[in-house]
Amino acid sequence: MQKFRSKKDWWILGFIIAMTGLLLQLLLTMYAKGNMVQYPVHTFIYVLTIVVLWWPVWSTQYRIEAEQLVITSMFLTWKIPLSAIQKISPSSNSVSSPALSLDRLRIDYQKQGKAKFILISPKDKQAFTLALQQAQQSIS
Repeated sequence: MQKFRSKKDWWILGFIIAMTGLLLQLLLTMYAKGNMVQYPVHTFIYVLTIVVLWWPVWSTQYRIEAEQLVITSMFLTWKIPLSAIQKISPSSNSVSSPALSLDRLRIDYQKQGKAKFILISPKDKQAFTLALQQAQQSIS
Protein backbone atom coordinates (compact mmCIF):
# COMPACT_ATOMS: atom_id res chain seq x y z
CA MET A 1 0.00 0.00 0.00
CA GLN A 2 1.24 3.45 -0.91
CA LYS A 3 -0.15 6.58 0.70
CA PHE A 4 -0.14 10.08 -0.79
CA ARG A 5 -1.19 13.28 0.98
CA SER A 6 -3.08 16.08 -0.74
CA LYS A 7 -1.24 19.16 -1.94
CA LYS A 8 -2.54 22.25 -0.13
CA ASP A 9 -2.84 25.62 -1.88
CA TRP A 10 -1.67 28.63 0.15
CA TRP A 11 -5.00 30.42 -0.20
CA ILE A 12 -6.95 27.44 1.19
CA LEU A 13 -4.64 27.20 4.20
CA GLY A 14 -4.76 31.00 4.55
CA PHE A 15 -8.56 30.94 4.68
CA ILE A 16 -8.59 28.12 7.24
CA ILE A 17 -5.98 29.85 9.42
CA ALA A 18 -7.84 33.19 9.22
CA MET A 19 -11.19 31.62 10.13
CA THR A 20 -9.58 29.67 12.97
CA GLY A 21 -8.04 32.90 14.26
CA LEU A 22 -11.39 34.68 14.20
CA LEU A 23 -13.12 31.82 16.00
CA LEU A 24 -10.34 31.59 18.61
CA GLN A 25 -10.65 35.35 19.16
CA LEU A 26 -14.39 34.92 19.76
CA LEU A 27 -13.69 32.07 22.21
CA LEU A 28 -11.04 34.09 24.05
CA THR A 29 -13.37 37.08 24.29
CA MET A 30 -16.13 34.85 25.65
CA TYR A 31 -13.69 33.36 28.16
CA ALA A 32 -12.41 36.78 29.25
CA LYS A 33 -15.95 38.04 29.79
CA GLY A 34 -17.02 34.85 31.55
CA ASN A 35 -19.67 34.10 28.91
CA MET A 36 -18.63 30.53 28.12
CA VAL A 37 -20.77 29.12 30.93
CA GLN A 38 -23.76 31.28 29.92
CA TYR A 39 -23.48 30.33 26.23
CA PRO A 40 -22.24 26.73 26.03
CA VAL A 41 -23.92 26.18 22.66
CA HIS A 42 -21.95 29.06 21.12
CA THR A 43 -18.73 27.68 22.58
CA PHE A 44 -19.50 24.21 21.24
CA ILE A 45 -20.36 25.54 17.75
CA TYR A 46 -17.15 27.61 17.54
CA VAL A 47 -14.99 24.65 18.58
CA LEU A 48 -16.88 22.32 16.21
CA THR A 49 -16.42 24.79 13.35
CA ILE A 50 -12.65 24.87 13.96
CA VAL A 51 -12.53 21.06 13.88
CA VAL A 52 -14.60 20.91 10.66
CA LEU A 53 -12.34 23.53 9.02
CA TRP A 54 -9.19 21.51 9.75
CA TRP A 55 -10.66 18.01 9.20
CA PRO A 56 -10.03 17.87 5.43
CA VAL A 57 -6.46 19.12 5.93
CA TRP A 58 -5.76 16.23 8.30
CA SER A 59 -7.75 13.51 6.53
CA THR A 60 -7.48 13.97 2.75
CA GLN A 61 -5.31 11.22 1.35
CA TYR A 62 -5.01 8.84 -1.58
CA ARG A 63 -4.00 5.20 -1.05
CA ILE A 64 -3.04 2.75 -3.74
CA GLU A 65 -3.88 -0.67 -2.37
CA ALA A 66 -3.65 -4.15 -3.91
CA GLU A 67 -6.44 -3.74 -6.45
CA GLN A 68 -8.01 -0.35 -5.78
CA LEU A 69 -7.45 3.35 -5.32
CA VAL A 70 -8.92 4.52 -2.01
CA ILE A 71 -9.58 8.24 -1.63
CA THR A 72 -10.57 9.60 1.77
CA SER A 73 -11.53 13.09 2.84
CA MET A 74 -13.34 13.83 6.08
CA PHE A 75 -16.01 11.12 6.48
CA LEU A 76 -16.15 10.35 2.74
CA THR A 77 -14.43 7.42 1.03
CA TRP A 78 -14.20 6.53 -2.65
CA LYS A 79 -12.98 3.08 -3.72
CA ILE A 80 -12.06 2.78 -7.38
CA PRO A 81 -10.88 -0.56 -8.76
CA LEU A 82 -7.54 -0.10 -10.53
CA SER A 83 -8.92 -2.09 -13.48
CA ALA A 84 -11.71 0.50 -13.93
CA ILE A 85 -9.33 3.46 -14.32
CA GLN A 86 -9.09 4.49 -17.96
CA LYS A 87 -7.14 7.73 -17.98
CA ILE A 88 -5.20 10.10 -15.72
CA SER A 89 -4.77 13.69 -16.89
CA PRO A 90 -3.80 17.07 -15.39
CA SER A 91 -6.67 19.38 -14.51
CA SER A 92 -7.36 22.71 -12.85
CA ASN A 93 -11.13 22.23 -12.74
CA SER A 94 -12.49 23.90 -9.60
CA VAL A 95 -15.47 21.58 -9.12
CA SER A 96 -15.87 20.27 -5.57
CA SER A 97 -13.64 17.26 -4.99
CA PRO A 98 -11.39 15.59 -2.41
CA ALA A 99 -8.52 17.94 -3.28
CA LEU A 100 -7.02 20.86 -1.36
CA SER A 101 -5.35 22.40 -4.41
CA LEU A 102 -6.36 23.44 -7.90
CA ASP A 103 -3.24 21.66 -9.21
CA ARG A 104 -5.17 18.44 -9.78
CA LEU A 105 -5.29 15.13 -11.55
CA ARG A 106 -8.46 13.96 -13.24
CA ILE A 107 -9.01 10.23 -12.96
CA ASP A 108 -11.48 8.88 -15.49
CA TYR A 109 -12.97 5.48 -14.68
CA GLN A 110 -15.95 3.22 -15.36
CA LYS A 111 -18.52 2.39 -12.69
CA GLN A 112 -21.44 0.12 -13.50
CA GLY A 113 -20.99 0.81 -17.20
CA LYS A 114 -21.00 4.60 -16.80
CA ALA A 115 -18.10 6.97 -17.37
CA LYS A 116 -17.16 8.83 -14.19
CA PHE A 117 -14.30 10.99 -12.99
CA ILE A 118 -12.83 12.28 -9.76
CA LEU A 119 -10.38 15.10 -9.17
CA ILE A 120 -7.52 14.70 -6.72
CA SER A 121 -4.42 16.72 -5.84
CA PRO A 122 -1.56 14.51 -4.65
CA LYS A 123 1.43 16.46 -3.35
CA ASP A 124 3.75 14.55 -5.72
CA LYS A 125 1.70 14.04 -8.89
CA GLN A 126 4.49 12.27 -10.80
CA ALA A 127 5.16 9.73 -8.04
CA PHE A 128 1.43 9.13 -7.62
CA THR A 129 0.87 8.61 -11.36
CA LEU A 130 3.85 6.25 -11.60
CA ALA A 131 2.74 4.24 -8.55
CA LEU A 132 -0.80 3.99 -9.94
CA GLN A 133 0.45 2.82 -13.35
CA GLN A 134 2.74 0.23 -11.74
CA ALA A 135 -0.11 -1.06 -9.59
CA GLN A 136 -2.34 -1.33 -12.66
CA GLN A 137 0.34 -3.26 -14.56
CA SER A 138 0.87 -5.67 -11.67
CA ILE A 139 -2.79 -6.71 -11.66
CA SER A 140 -3.07 -7.21 -15.43
